[in-house]
Amino acid sequence: MSRAGGGVPVVDISGDPVAVGAQLDEAGRSTGFFQITGHGVEDRVAGAAWAMATAFFDLPLEEKLSVARPTAGYPYGYIPLAGEALSRSGAPGQSMAGQTPPDLKEVFNMGPPARPGRAFADPGEAWSYSPNLWPAALPALRPAWTAYYDAMRGLGRRLMSLFARGLGLPPGFFAGQAGHGPDALRAINYPARDHAPLPGQMRAGPHTDYGTLTILRQDAVGGLEVLGPGGDWVGVTPVPGAFVVNLGDLMARWTNDRWRSTLHRVVDPPGSGPPGSGLAGSGLAGTGQARRQSMPFFQNANWSAEIACLPTCLAPGERPRYEPVLAGPHLMGKFRRSVSQ
Repeated sequence: MSRAGGGVPVVDISGDPVAVGAQLDEAGRSTGFFQITGHGVEDRVAGAAWAMATAFFDLPLEEKLSVARPTAGYPYGYIPLAGEALSRSGAPGQSMAGQTPPDLKEVFNMGPPARPGRAFADPGEAWSYSPNLWPAALPALRPAWTAYYDAMRGLGRRLMSLFARGLGLPPGFFAGQAGHGPDALRAINYPARDHAPLPGQMRAGPHTDYGTLTILRQDAVGGLEVLGPGGDWVGVTPVPGAFVVNLGDLMARWTNDRWRSTLHRVVDPPGSGPPGSGLAGSGLAGTGQARRQSMPFFQNANWSAEIACLPTCLAPGERPRYEPVLAGPHLMGKFRRSVSQ
């Protein structure tokens, strides 16, 4: 394990599973964020999905709006610029950073490619399997994204097996609780701007992720920051060929906070302010910064999985910090609070 990724460790997951599990346990305890190499995802699969995402965001606005979500609470499709505020996804009635303006990004979301061959547990699970929306102008997008979704789902299952080892559990411990949930893939475009943002407005406001883990492909522009243990924001330096992985709220609950679901945000990249503005390097109020693109894959626990403290994460005499929750309703509530109405 190295620190080549700036403020987060870099783990080669192709090594001995026991050793890799121990490294992931250390990363989960210290930062909740790490980058992985040795993941085995083919460049042609990842590259095709990335290129299709770029092509989608380059479409005229009317073409993108043809696959806009039909309602604010619909999980998949296009979300225009400033249509989401991630800092509002905390507990009901609370924001993680005050009442911040919407994020300076546009988004395209995909959910499971196919519905399960069984009845849904409840209307909420049916919502999580809502039909995907595909733009007629880009027929190659659907097959490219479906192939990448499948590759990410396989990588997510592999990581969950390594997580189990790191937590002192059998390698297949999570197989019946995660890996068949309503996972989601999204592409995010952070356009360059020619004007300053509103006070407190960022490319993506401070937030934690909702599920078990997130696997992120990002470009070299920069701007992703995590909140360090000392309260300072630390940049995540892109490592060529690596994915950024972070733990979500449900993994923190599962591990009784042994592992962290870390607050993170996306700001303008370093050096963004105009000359003489005093804003260069602040990451908060610059103009003319580079366009950024990223693609996070959100691996979620199975809809009806009960998330309760793991036996290996409870010291003698210690009590669980959280009441058990069902994974699906937790996910749905967090998503709906993040959407700008």
